[in-house]
Amino acid sequence: MKRLVLFLLFVPAAMLTSGMFGALHDQISYSVSSEYFTKFKFLQFHLLNPDIPERARVFTVGFLASWWMGLPLGVLCGLAGMIHRRPALMWRSHMLSLCVAVVTTLVTVLVGLGYGWEQTRDINIAAYSGWFIPQNVTDLRRFLCAGYMHNAAYIGGVLSVASVWIFNIAFRVATKDQSESSDSVRVLVD
Repeated sequence: MKRLVLFLLFVPAAMLTSGMFGALHDQISYSVSSEYFTKFKFLQFHLLNPDIPERARVFTVGFLASWWMGLPLGVLCGLAGMIHRRPALMWRSHMLSLCVAVVTTLVTVLVGLGYGWEQTRDINIAAYSGWFIPQNVTDLRRFLCAGYMHNAAYIGGVLSVASVWIFNIAFRVATKDQSESSDSVRVLVD
């Protein structure tokens, strides 16, 4: 029963972590291309009030665009934690899993930015026919690089599920002695 409760607590923690990651990610991508927000994301999210500072609106866009990703990630990564024998180890693995997921996604985002920078050395606009690109973008390369970052973040989220499962298997192997020693103590006490 304790493990189920921990799983149910982990899912909202993953949602909050995803939202906060999105907010931080968007601060970075705003630094890459403010136009990506002023000419695209602010319109998409109806955040047009000029009285609200742009960085605050960027935070809002990032959180709103990402929190929901924590639901499937929380479930899939939370299930990985179920392989642990003790609730304490499960909770510890869950908290460390959030770090693993964030690092995996951040690395993927940075790779995406680098890939975008390389891909946009010479821009063939026809190659981006499926992308939304406003007519009045002044720095197209930076705008596209921010787009590459955003696409890479979703890829990173998917990759983080695999990295969390690998981490949990390694964590279980590494904590095997802790689980067995506590099981033998429990048998002696019972």
